[in-house]
Amino acid sequence: MRVLLAGLGNRGGLWGKVLSEDSGTKIAAIIDVDPARIETFRAQYGPLPAYADVATALAREPFDAAVLVTPPDGRRAQTDAAFAAGVPVLGEKPLALDLDEARAIVTAGEKARVPLSVGLNFRFLPVSLAIKSLIASNRMGAPAFGMFNYMRNRDWWRPGMNTYPQTMDDPMMLEQTIHHLDLIRYCYGREVEALTCRTWNPPWSVYRGDANVTCQLTLEGGMEVIYTGTWSGGWNDLRFEWRTDCADGVVIQRQLFSDLVVAGREDTEPTAVPLEPCEPFLDDTRALWSAFRDGIAGGRPLPCTGRDHLESLAVCFAALKAHRDGRRIDMAAFRSDHGLPAPG
Repeated sequence: MRVLLAGLGNRGGLWGKVLSEDSGTKIAAIIDVDPARIETFRAQYGPLPAYADVATALAREPFDAAVLVTPPDGRRAQTDAAFAAGVPVLGEKPLALDLDEARAIVTAGEKARVPLSVGLNFRFLPVSLAIKSLIASNRMGAPAFGMFNYMRNRDWWRPGMNTYPQTMDDPMMLEQTIHHLDLIRYCYGREVEALTCRTWNPPWSVYRGDANVTCQLTLEGGMEVIYTGTWSGGWNDLRFEWRTDCADGVVIQRQLFSDLVVAGREDTEPTAVPLEPCEPFLDDTRALWSAFRDGIAGGRPLPCTGRDHLESLAVCFAALKAHRDGRRIDMAAFRSDHGLPAPG
């Protein structure tokens, strides 16, 4: 499978490793605006053809897929070029920085009948899959409410980190929280029916836009989830906990990529849930790529489709509207306002 890899930053370098290690995949050409990144990538993976943009590359060479690891503000032109060439796309999240633009991208892909997936790799973490299985099985009883907390001071000045989030209007919501809200939808298997939200920035934040988000989500079946996330905490140490309270006990993820436990109502100590070994960011991206590769070959359903991502993105933009308007947002009305069908 000949792949066009666009974007060679920190995440693009990881994609280079994943794609180059896959025996059924060949990185056929690369794209980046920084010549130094291109030369660094070539030093590791060989003298690959490099192009200035996706449209130029597609006009000059045949590709079986395009992996877009580029800032979302230029995604529409890239996807339009790929759809016109009939090339399946796997694009990093968010698909766009505007909900109507993201909807237009998804609609264009569907009209052209070209597969489109979004890089929601955290769905493929063993801990995420285990939570999804536990909730679906009702092992601890029916879930009633959850609390999802992600607290850190993320220093984007470190070498190798992408800098564009520093100038985004809503960096936490659209670069990080989107992963978390997507996991809430995915692992609980329930859509958001209504929500409230507040976003803000502490005085020391290095971000132009708000780096703190808190939401209260009402999910199908009356389940309530309180979410809090920050990239500008007062401590550099990352603290994470996702707790789900159920009729007969709790399910708690105590570390960002691992440490899943359950406890019954009368238990004095929690019990660890066995998880497959995982190298975060690499193994989950490998699993995402494998599912996408097999999906476009017809071997199994396409993972993390553009249409599915659009629902997670709609929750994010509805949350931002809830913050701006200072009121609770009904998701059915919000979808209708933006021409989005009901999920499912």
